Order: sequence, then C-alpha cells, then structure tokens
Amino acid sequence: MPGVPSSKGCDACRKVKKKCDELQPCSRCLRLQIDCVGSGQQRFKFKNAESTVIVQAAPRRTRPVSRAKRLSTSKIVSPLSMDSLSTSFVHSLKISDIRYDLAYYGPFLHDIPRRLGSSRALDASVKTLVTAYPYFHGRGFPPSVFVNFGSSLRALRECLSDPVEARSSNTLCAVYLITICQSWLGKYDDQLTSHGEAIAHMLRMADPEKCQNKFERDILMTLSIPVILESISNPRVRMEPSFWEKLVSVIRGRSAGSSDTRPRPTTDIFTLAKFPDFIRDPDSCVSEMAATYLQIRDDSRKMRQYLDNWSPTQTEDWCSVALMQRSRYQAGYCLVITLGLILNTLLRAFDPQNEMLAQESAFYCDEIIDEAELASCYRPLGAAYMALCLVIALASVENPAQHARIETILADYQTDFSETRWRDRAMWLRATFESHRLRIASGSGVRSPDGVVHPSTCCMM
Repeated sequence: MPGVPSSKGCDACRKVKKKCDELQPCSRCLRLQIDCVGSGQQRFKFKNAESTVIVQAAPRRTRPVSRAKRLSTSKIVSPLSMDSLSTSFVHSLKISDIRYDLAYYGPFLHDIPRRLGSSRALDASVKTLVTAYPYFHGRGFPPSVFVNFGSSLRALRECLSDPVEARSSNTLCAVYLITICQSWLGKYDDQLTSHGEAIAHMLRMADPEKCQNKFERDILMTLSIPVILESISNPRVRMEPSFWEKLVSVIRGRSAGSSDTRPRPTTDIFTLAKFPDFIRDPDSCVSEMAATYLQIRDDSRKMRQYLDNWSPTQTEDWCSVALMQRSRYQAGYCLVITLGLILNTLLRAFDPQNEMLAQESAFYCDEIIDEAELASCYRPLGAAYMALCLVIALASVENPAQHARIETILADYQTDFSETRWRDRAMWLRATFESHRLRIASGSGVRSPDGVVHPSTCCMM
C-alpha cells in the first residue's frame, strides 16, 4: 500500500475543496473566523498496489524475543524519524506571520535542528513543540500533544540525573522549550517548582566564561531575561551578582560593531538584574534607582521620538519585514517604559509629594495603554510581551480611569495564555509597592541620603 502525497491545506479548506495558503492560521479561516486545524501538515492516503489476491504462506515459528531486548530496541530512534522531526521543526520556524512567528522566543532556535539526535531531552521537547504548535492558538490540543509533553518531562528528568548532561546547553535549551509548551498547554501547578526556578538553578551551574560558541551565549542571554522577570515576583528565584558580571563581560567581549543608528536602551542586563533587589529592598539603593531612572527616562524619550517618525505599515501583510522590525522596536520601547514605571513607583514612596514623578507615572501608564491597543493585532506571539507591561501598569496606576482601562485590556490579553494569572501577579506587586509606601511614611524605613528625590532630577514633561 504505497503512500501517495495529499494536500497540505487545513481541514476546513480541504472539506470545501478550496485552495489553502498553509499559514497558521490560513487566510480563509482567519477571514471566516473559524478554527484552522491541520494547515501545513503533510498527509498521505494509501491505495492497494495490486488488486490480485495474494495467498500468504503460513508464518514460520520464531523464537520469542526477551522483554529486555524489546525495550532496548524501542529506544533506538531511526534516522528517518529524526529527519522527519527536524523537517517539521524547520517548517515551523519558516512561519513568518508576526502573530505566530517562533522567532519571538529567540534567534538560537534556528540552530536547534543540527543538534537533534544528540540529546534525548532536546529531541523530546522539540517533538512536543512541533506537535503542539499547529494547535496552540486554537486552544484545542489532541491527546498526542499531552502524551508528548509527559514524555519530554520524563526525558528531562533522566538528563538532569546525569551530572554532565545537566550542565549541557542542550538540556538548558530543552527546559526552555518545555517552558514554552507549558505556557501553551496551561500545565501549571503552584505546588511544584516553576520552570523559571529550574532555569535559574541550571544557570547557576553554568559558567558564562566557558561558552564555546554563539549558540551557548545566545541561550544564556535569552534565558536570563525570564529568570530576571520571574524573580521580581518570586523570591525563590535568586541569582548571584557574579553570574551577571560574567555574562555581561562575555557579551561585551563578543559583541561586534553595528551600523544600526536607531536609538537603543543603554541599560544592560547587569542593571536589569538589580530590579528584583530594587523591589525587595529599595531603602538601600535609592541613589542607584534615581540614577537608573534618569537613564531609562532619557532612553525612552529618544525611542519615542524615533517611533513617531516611523512610517506606518500596512497590517494586511502579516509577514512584512518592515512590520516585524517596527513591532520589535515597539516591544523594546514598551519594556523600557515599564522598567521606568517600576522605578518611578518606588521613588514616589520616598517623595510622595513630587508632582513631576506623578505626572511621569501617568504618562507611562497612558503610553502602555496606547501601545497595548496598537499591538493587539499582533497577538498572540507578536504581542506576548505586552501582558507583563500591563501587569506593572496595573500595579502602579493611581488614576481610576486608567486603572479601569488597564484592567479591561489585561483581561483581553489574558485569553491568549489563560492559565497565567496575570492579575494575581499585579495585585501581589501592588501590595508590595503599598507596603513600602506605608513603611517609609511611618518612618520605619531608611531614607535616602538627602531625604527626597528632587523634582529637577525626575522631570520628564
């Protein structure tokens, strides 16, 4: 029964015999607002090679195969299945629609196919990702996806039990891919250690100075960001300053000159790594927070001016390079003003009468509201960063009208990854900010050297 290639179109287009563009989702399903299932998947139909009746010979008696031999044989991955896995992953990476582009998760993903076959944990995590990817935006996962997810967790546990494998970049990459799949599937358990904690634990074992290639440097840099962000709201995630010093040293030593003249944030990852400490113990670093705030404020102003001069792009072409470039720059700007809003809120606790800080806080909240509404059309992946910005805004906002708008927009974004409790995180952070304000107002906290943050040093308007 030879396999005959069939259509790669989605189920809905094949049912009505319409041409499918094989996007995720396809244009027709998107226009009709229906679920797009199976787009881009290779199917096969089978036909009998001959119509004659074949008389089968009586089967020969064979010796029974031992259970141990059967188990050992089942662990061998055939080259054909590994090639198929690599091909499926590469096909997923070729989706350039900004709403579903996996490049959002890091440029090093393109180096993964050549590493397949060298790590069971990496192979299993890639298999989970490629089987879940066609369905994650439709919220209807077949049972096979959950089976593969469980298999990837078992393979990861085996690799972590090996001291050598546990320190490898392949295992670190596998943890990251499993974290991505976890966010799609909504497989969370608050009683278990989060993958953010697991990544932090593995980063502690890693030595940035021993990175041997660009893949290892890129994955360390990429995974450092979610660890920092999770450590803001999870006190169990802590990294030593020495790790960030080594990582910054490696990044600076390997960075090549760039001809890109677009304004970029000057805050490096070492400064970003201090934000969890700023939130937990602002009293001891008021001067440093004020200096960082001025730097971020200056960066955000330059980036805002550049965005205002950017020519508008047509959203009809979701694969446009210009659209991708603008959305990424827009994401950078949003994250910069979000960091500025965190520092602004902490500094206002030390100087609650500072009108300039209050005005800048309202300005940042307005910017996040406007940018969240503009970026909504890029969801889910092209605007996935926006939920964090809205969480910080909801934790910091004081104006009731702004508060209501932010809550409404965040509730809408919540539907993209429904199991992530964004509002709970915002309320926890808001309570933390409020506890600092009340403690400092009561006089039980340590004040800055001069007692206040002067208006002249924190005026943006």
